[in-house]
Amino acid sequence: MPGNAPGYLSSVSAVVVAPNGDIYVADGHGTGTNDRIVKFAKDGTFVSAWGKHGKAEGQIDTPHGIALDSAGQVYVADRVNNRIQIFSPDGKFVAAWKQFGRPSGLAVDANDVLYVIDSQSSDNQGAANYNPGCRRGIRIGSVKDGKVMYFVPPPVPPDPKMQPPIGIVVDGAGTIYAASDDQKDIKKYVKN
Repeated sequence: MPGNAPGYLSSVSAVVVAPNGDIYVADGHGTGTNDRIVKFAKDGTFVSAWGKHGKAEGQIDTPHGIALDSAGQVYVADRVNNRIQIFSPDGKFVAAWKQFGRPSGLAVDANDVLYVIDSQSSDNQGAANYNPGCRRGIRIGSVKDGKVMYFVPPPVPPDPKMQPPIGIVVDGAGTIYAASDDQKDIKKYVKN
């Protein structure tokens, strides 16, 4: 059963496992869900939870992706708030970055390069206007300074009936795999 007490989850969007086995869960997707991060020990024991619905620092609205850097910091795709929030491993707020668009998914590679997929930014998306002035695509930057170094635009021509990819992983060679739930496919991007 869904819930917000320790040991309960509601509309999980993403999970990441730390090298020591700690499990971080992005818990919340949509109205009335938890909008928080839940940490479990490697044996599944509840450790802590942080965040609640809202727009202030440390508050979250639709945690749609989660990743860890080499220092163990937790990166959360706070999608509806158009930002990435960074937390210490124990849930203390570190920073919020808006330069990566409206994040649907994110990944951090072994070199602390951050890959963020923005599937929703648009000046005109039907009746909605998500993150005006920002383009959909993949932004690549450093977790050290938050600077966006590269931008990968969506395929041209775009198909307005199909959602762009929302999930992202990166292999050891820097090859990006972006998954779309609407298209039920994975797009592969390789370095030139």
